[in-house]
Amino acid sequence: MSLSQSPDARARRAWLAVAACTTVILLFSGDEFSAGATSRFFGPLLRWLFPDLDAARFQLLHLWVRKLAHLTEYALLGLLAFRALRLSLAIPLPRTALLGLAVVLAVAASDELRQSFIASRTGSIVDVGIDFAGGALGVCLIIALHRVAGIGAPGSEAPRA
Repeated sequence: MSLSQSPDARARRAWLAVAACTTVILLFSGDEFSAGATSRFFGPLLRWLFPDLDAARFQLLHLWVRKLAHLTEYALLGLLAFRALRLSLAIPLPRTALLGLAVVLAVAASDELRQSFIASRTGSIVDVGIDFAGGALGVCLIIALHRVAGIGAPGSEAPRA
């Protein structure tokens, strides 16, 4: 990506990344990625890695892998939403962070609501919390990177006027 791109073009590209991430999240919340479907993939892998794994421990490990996936995909969404907002609006970092988390919360709540209508899935407020925690992790990570790079530090200019 060229540094000479216009701010508007950079912001549009950033929002396309948010839309792409949201699309992937919503695709992953369909029937094809239910616990029953993913256990067909993870079952052989986990049994190869842990040959003595009993059924109860397999279920627990499978659950943790799935929840870690939630956390990771929403961390990426939080990071991307923060970046898109930062490139689009001339607002302070804390406000950008809150708006980024609002995007994460909206996608997480919509995703879980959608899952409540799919027979092989269950919508869960706990998953919304896990998703939100992932988004917060992503936002905290990018804020830390901004601080290390000196972006948004006291006395620095806002990204756009």
